[in-house]
Amino acid sequence: MDGQQLFFLIAALVIAVMILVWALVGRSGGAGAGHHDAGHGHDDHGHGHDTHDHGHAAVEAPPAIVPTLGGASDPVAVPLSTADIDAQIAAQAAEAQASGKPRIAAAVGEPDDLRKIKGIGPKLNTLLGELGVARYDQIAAWTPADVAEIDPYLGTFKGRVDRDGWIEQAGFLARGDIAGFEAKFGKL
Repeated sequence: MDGQQLFFLIAALVIAVMILVWALVGRSGGAGAGHHDAGHGHDDHGHGHDTHDHGHAAVEAPPAIVPTLGGASDPVAVPLSTADIDAQIAAQAAEAQASGKPRIAAAVGEPDDLRKIKGIGPKLNTLLGELGVARYDQIAAWTPADVAEIDPYLGTFKGRVDRDGWIEQAGFLARGDIAGFEAKFGKL
């Protein structure tokens, strides 16, 4: 795509967005808003100023939708402040820790030897097994939220998932790409 085509594409998108905004906001004032009826164009002082609203109503922000881990499937619309959200996240984390197990996807299949991942020794391997972590593919699929979920359970090993690159290492091992693993992380 050359520069001229890109310019016309951006211009078309800007015009489309402007039309959409006009359709949603400019016309939301309802019938009668924004135009004059005969004989009603003057205020009580005779200055000729229009007393109509012109469709410029205040628009309120929609309430926040806050999904909860393990909660109902339908999110509840509740206006929340940042402090409320932080408190809710902290409460969910405390609840998960009180249960003794992180809320992450369970391992499916025979356990792998997680000690092949650089940074996981015998003690950490045992701890991960107790937490329900037993497979390379399980670790390879972790999202940042999963890492944040499991990290508090690692005790003195906290931060090792990111620092040692477990997810990337587990990805190589889950795919059976030993050559790729060894090229990046050294011999197994």
